[in-house]
Amino acid sequence: MQREADDPPGLTVLLVDDEPPVRAALRQALVGQRDLTVVGEAGDGLAAIVAIEELRPDLVLLDVQMPGCDGFDVLAQVDAQALPIVVFVTAYEQYALRAFEAHAIDYVLKPFDDARLLAAIARARQWLGRRTIPDPNRLSPMLADVAAGRRRDRFIVKHAGRLRLVPAAEVHWIEARGNYVHLHHADGTFLLRETIAALATTLDPARFVRVHRSAIVALPEVVERERLPGGDHAMRLRNGATVPLGRAFRAEFDAKWRGV
Repeated sequence: MQREADDPPGLTVLLVDDEPPVRAALRQALVGQRDLTVVGEAGDGLAAIVAIEELRPDLVLLDVQMPGCDGFDVLAQVDAQALPIVVFVTAYEQYALRAFEAHAIDYVLKPFDDARLLAAIARARQWLGRRTIPDPNRLSPMLADVAAGRRRDRFIVKHAGRLRLVPAAEVHWIEARGNYVHLHHADGTFLLRETIAALATTLDPARFVRVHRSAIVALPEVVERERLPGGDHAMRLRNGATVPLGRAFRAEFDAKWRGV
């Protein structure tokens, strides 16, 4: 059947929430929507990242608080150029009322009613109808607000073809590799797509300290600070690794290491 000129544009939707009853309620509310297809569901953040990459939905109805990996972690892992339209579905008013209304990304506050959800769907259709998507850069202030005061306690990495959560407390040290970093861990080295400068601002300063322009160490992993031939300095870690200690970083490292 050919679509009429005034028909709404087609919309593919992914539902992401760790509570099956909420996903069921979302799906039920969308029944009867013209030219809308729910292409999948995800019950946690890691599954959501995989589903977004594989299904490429137009719209994601995304929970904020989920075990292991929350909605903000999901957004951080999706390529900005491939970011779908996102409507947050959240029970946390401080995220929605303070931040979401200031941006072109809508929110639905739990417990939601069908009318509020359908209003968000209508806004998503408007974006799609203009053949544009929200500028992912407009999410940055919102993410910064939410992240303020919250330290990185885990990393999401790809390992052996699968996504894996790596607790920050298990990372021995971090090594810069251009626009990427290597997380050194007891199970090996994990690649993370992030610069060391950006990553340094998100880590717990009581545990991690930058010791070189290309290195961050976990203070509890340091067993010895040594002077190398030629005047350079380095640290030896519990796992046997040797990490350089740059001149510009020595004072901060010494002050923090003495306090551990």
